[in-house]
Order: sequence, then structure tokens, then C-alpha cells
Amino acid sequence: MVESGNINSVENPPLLVGIDLGTSQSAIATSSGRFMNVASVVGYPKDFIALKLIKKQVVFGDECLRHRMSVDMMYPLHNGVIASTSAKGDSEKEENAAKEFVKYLISMTDKKPDQKMYVVVGAPARATTQDKQAIVETIRDMVDGVLVVSEPFLVAYGMGLFGFALIIDIGAGTLDICRMHGTLPDKEDQVTFSKAGNQIDEIFYKMLKEKIPNAHITPLIARRIKEQFAFVGQPKEKVVVDFIVGGTAVQHDITNEIRDACATIMPDILKSIKDLIAGFDPEYQSDLRENIILAGCGSRISGLPLALEKDLSEIGKVKIHLVEDPIYAGSVGGLKLAQDMPPSEWENI
Repeated sequence: MVESGNINSVENPPLLVGIDLGTSQSAIATSSGRFMNVASVVGYPKDFIALKLIKKQVVFGDECLRHRMSVDMMYPLHNGVIASTSAKGDSEKEENAAKEFVKYLISMTDKKPDQKMYVVVGAPARATTQDKQAIVETIRDMVDGVLVVSEPFLVAYGMGLFGFALIIDIGAGTLDICRMHGTLPDKEDQVTFSKAGNQIDEIFYKMLKEKIPNAHITPLIARRIKEQFAFVGQPKEKVVVDFIVGGTAVQHDITNEIRDACATIMPDILKSIKDLIAGFDPEYQSDLRENIILAGCGSRISGLPLALEKDLSEIGKVKIHLVEDPIYAGSVGGLKLAQDMPPSEWENI
């Protein structure tokens, strides 16, 4: 047992890992300098022909997407948490897929056979105790210590923002907002919405199907178009895309559709920001207003910072900042927290 000092001071130091579990993408950062981003998808061969082709009982991430015609695909991290077997339907399959996926993530680290591993995992801001416990139970047997922490808090921690700030983490499954004020955030400092990137994808897909009913458009095609052209506010230029209609490529202007779909997350963000600031000590409200951080891949929606500043101007001067790296901000924050954790804290987990 380590008596004092940072855990990295031990001879033959353990591997420290930050993991950001995401509905669509998961990211890993390790103390050995490895950074990995994996699509949060698991695939099982559909039949014996598929098994002969893939030569594996289960595939993950990009490999699963490459073989999507041959596998039954599952996205087991519902809204950034592991499916519970207490739910109905295929929850047991999803939970098993989640365990397989987490095991795969752990295997991607360069942990030595005799090396200990301590992991900090990011979860949605308002994840329930049951949600967090499901993550702990899934990882517990694979590591020597695991701590589950709010994802937006990890973003702030990774940026060294321990004081006054509002973190808005826009992922695929959840939109999380956290108010930082020099201590660990309480329940009233955090908000989670399930209306996030996946909702934008679904709404945009429906809009495209209504606008161009004869075109062959899949949810995956719609998502890729959104990822390339997503914006809110005034467009810099029209968004014109070719779709195959009757065997011929036809250009369609989808500017309004992609803008309207992306704008659906704005009301929740605006209301939450106003509520979190209004409910804060008046002396420090200006600090929160001028230090609003957009994180997550949804933070790259073009025009979002300007649109938020404009719509929030009624509450005073507002300044929106973007994280430098939306993919790894959470996992890097988890790694930094793992590195800063006193040994006694790991011993008590």
C-alpha cells in the first residue's frame, strides 16, 4: 500500500487511463502516451457465411462498420451509459455487448501483464447511481481501481478550469451542462438532455426523406452529410448535395433542412444556461457568462458560438469558447484526474 505522495511516484508505476464512454464514439488517453478513438459499436456475424468472411465471433468500432452488411450491429452505450438488464427488450444482449466493448477498450491499452491499472470514466452529468454502478461493475474485474465522474467536469478538469465556468458537452446521445465553482459540482450544478447529436440525425433524416422521397437516403448517409455541413444561424453558402433519384445524380439544396435540424438543440441549451446562471451567486454570475465552454463533437456545429452569444445577450455580456480537441477533451481530463488522485483515494474506491 502506498502511504503518501502521487501515485506516479511508485516504483513500477501503474497504468493510468481516462475513458470517455460515448453513445457514438469512445475515447481513451493513457499515462503511457496512447490516444485512441473508437466507434461505440459491436457486431456479431449474422450467419456462418459472415463468420467465414470476418473470421471473428465479434467485431468492434470501424471494423464493425466496414462489415455492417454481414453483422448484427449494436450500439450498447445508451446515452453514454451501459444498458441495464432491468430494462425490457434486448437489454441483456446490449449489456453483454457493452461488456465486450469495454473489455475491448481495455485491451487496446498497453498494460503490462504485472502492471496495475487505474481508470477514470466519464459519464453523463446527471447519470443515475444505477448508471454509474453499471459502469463500475462492468470494468471492476478488468482493473485495480475505477472512478466514474461527470463528463463535462472531466472536460473542465482537463483544461485546468477549477473555478467559475459553464461546460456544455454536446455528444451523440446526451447534451450535458455543468456549472463549475471551485468545488466538485453538486446535482443542482448539472443538467443532462437526451436531445443531442442523434436527435439531430433523426430529424434531419426525416426532413430529407420528406423533401426527396424518391432518393435512396439512409440514416448513415444523412449523418455523414450533417457531420460535413452542420450549422446554425446564417449560412455562409448554400448546402447543395447530389442524391441518386431514378438512377441519376440530382442536386438538391438542403440548406434549410440541415439548419433547422441542428437548431433543435438550441432551446434546451439556452434555457439551461440562463437557469444555471440565474440560480448562482449574483456576485459571480458575470464570471460564468464570460467563461462558457463548448465541448463534444457537437461543439463544431458551424455558427453555434455566435448564435448562443446573440441569443444570450439579454442576460449580459456572454463569451463562448471552444475546447481545443473535442474528441479527447473528456478522456484527457480523466487521465489528469487519475494522475492527481492521491493513493489513499484509490485505496478507498
